Amino acid sequence: MKRWIRLGLQTVFGVFLLWLWLRTVSLPEVASHARVQSWPAVVLMVCLFLVTALIRARRWLLLLRPLAPVGMVRAFAMNAAGGILNYVVPIRTGDAARAWWLWRRHRVPAGSALATIVIDKACDLAGVALVLAVLEIVAATGAVSAPRGLLGAAALAVALLAAVLGTALAGPRIARSSLARRLLPAGFAAALAGQAFAFRAGARGLWTPALAGRLAALTALALVIDAFNFTLLFAAVGVDVPVLKAMAAYPALLLSFAIPAGPGYVGNLEVAGALVLGGGLGLAAPVAAGAIVLYHAITAGFALVIGLLGFLLVGGRRRLQAGGPRRIAVFHCGFTYSGGGERIVIEEVLGLRRRGFSVECYAPTVDASRCYPDLIGEVRVRTFLPQLPRWFPFREAMQMAAASLLMPLYAWRFRGVDAIVGCNQPSAWIAWWAARLIDVPYVVYLNQPNRLVYPRSIDRETGWVANADYRLLAAIVLRATKFVAWADRRSVQEADQLLVNGDYIGDIIRGIYRRDAIDCPAGCHVAASGFPLPEQARFSGGLTINGYPIRRPYVLLTNRHYPQKRFDLAIRAIQEVRKRHPKAQLVIPGPSTSHTAALQALTSELKLTDGVLFLGAITEEELSRLYEGAAVYVYPAPEEDFGMGVIESMARGVPVVAWNQAGPTVTVAPGTGHLAEPLEVDDYAAGIASLLDDPHANQATGARAVDWARRFDWERHIDTLEHSILEVARSHEQVAAAAATA
Repeated sequence: MKRWIRLGLQTVFGVFLLWLWLRTVSLPEVASHARVQSWPAVVLMVCLFLVTALIRARRWLLLLRPLAPVGMVRAFAMNAAGGILNYVVPIRTGDAARAWWLWRRHRVPAGSALATIVIDKACDLAGVALVLAVLEIVAATGAVSAPRGLLGAAALAVALLAAVLGTALAGPRIARSSLARRLLPAGFAAALAGQAFAFRAGARGLWTPALAGRLAALTALALVIDAFNFTLLFAAVGVDVPVLKAMAAYPALLLSFAIPAGPGYVGNLEVAGALVLGGGLGLAAPVAAGAIVLYHAITAGFALVIGLLGFLLVGGRRRLQAGGPRRIAVFHCGFTYSGGGERIVIEEVLGLRRRGFSVECYAPTVDASRCYPDLIGEVRVRTFLPQLPRWFPFREAMQMAAASLLMPLYAWRFRGVDAIVGCNQPSAWIAWWAARLIDVPYVVYLNQPNRLVYPRSIDRETGWVANADYRLLAAIVLRATKFVAWADRRSVQEADQLLVNGDYIGDIIRGIYRRDAIDCPAGCHVAASGFPLPEQARFSGGLTINGYPIRRPYVLLTNRHYPQKRFDLAIRAIQEVRKRHPKAQLVIPGPSTSHTAALQALTSELKLTDGVLFLGAITEEELSRLYEGAAVYVYPAPEEDFGMGVIESMARGVPVVAWNQAGPTVTVAPGTGHLAEPLEVDDYAAGIASLLDDPHANQATGARAVDWARRFDWERHIDTLEHSILEVARSHEQVAAAAATA
């Protein structure tokens, strides 16, 4: 009740000040001088207001970090929303709301929360007092001419700062003194002591020189920008005022916010503006009145807009349901082709949803017609930013770069999730930004190290000729190698957990990023029974796909038509195989790339037009039929981290021929296929031919392959991923709870 009485009294006081001000100027004159003469100046003012709001949010974040893992977005939101409450209902409503939000979201005790708010405000007051005191000292030497009233403003600022510090240092002693007990109401004395203890509690963490220096630097930077911003007001109304003189007057105007005022500082700011602009800067009364009215309108509009935005971004209480977090965001680098990395993310999203999680998938770019058209619709991928039109040059590269660089602008979208999974780059980098801007843990999943930063020898040999967008990205990386390498390393090293696609590539990743990682190899769907198909279904008859007649037994190769995959080695091997099995065919499905023409030219050169079939894009159902009916699966890529096609074929009971290096050394077990000497085409061809020679032995090998593939079942992959998500989310909650009770 007392607070509402205080609000009523402040409103009356504000109306009284406004009445006094209107006695000195006429409204028509004020309106004529409040017109905007330069809109660019107003736009720049609003932009600089936003910059200083971010700086002050960052400063408050430094005070909050020892108490709770508050993110930048939420600190900005609480500051903005609290600011508009203080603006509209000036009885410290906003400060109380900030403390309540900290308790509701992060379980920060009210006393500790209020301490950070007091310290935060004291920084601005100390900055103003210091600037005004220094200006007065410099003006006293005669070196510069100071605005009128500077001495009084400096004295008021120093007195206010002394009152704050005095309350902190002597508040409890004063409240307990016999004089205070006789003269002060008991409630006021208790409040005085409480404020003092709160200030002291918050100040304990500021005694480190590093933290105090950072707070001072941010305060000085915000004050200088605000002071310069104030000079733009005069450009906006078309009044010539020296820049330095206007900047010197600005801190004096700030003192008006320390005086009790009505809602919106109506009356308070007009009177203060008349004194500072008229008395201090020497402007005519109508000009000063018009300028301060425009300044009041701009600041009020800005406070209203970012305050409402703050209310939207604050978010509710963080709560883990029984059994773990329910909202997960999965990031991927893009869905533009049907690759192994894309298939892993699709299976992760669908698998987590089956287990009760609410999962949203995000990517910089999506092309549903080229990336698993039969599955991508079920995933419902969202894009980080609006998509460029399809005719836009280097569309995919531009969207990936924009999503990586503009993350701070859309981080608020993920404020309600319990954990983020960043799959490969730049998703790990985007997740790192989200973790710093909002209080959410993140897991990184890597199929491989960033190949633009750590290219393989095969990449150096063949280049990225199959994709113009990759060539552009590679060119950008070459010109910013140090930054990209730093961003890549930082985002991986600081992840709450790192998952890797099997122990082969995992050992490489651990060595590059110098941190622990959990093996979480890609998976496959293994049927309970039925594979391999009967011998007759794999070694006799045929089938037709996309109009191409395929004879059994055939050899299958599924992979992207990229030069790094070395399809040419498999084509040369099939030439040797046909010397023993003249009707054998190498079947290659998949959409064409710029490299496909070179492979087709090689086929013609080797007179294998009937021996090598390029089927083009096919459906998931047709791909499944190809896997089931194949006699042999070949994987000619020499430096692959894993090779999902290997385990997908083994899950259907199809033996595999690959090189005895890189990923297949993990995925192809003894007795499940043939690992040829690296790049020895004759040995590779011999492995294929031997598996075609004896259908009965092939069937036995396929049966062993099915048993081995069960080790890579997708459910095992989801088990590991789910455990990591739950662990980092619970650890994050425990850290927040421990900080709140410390």
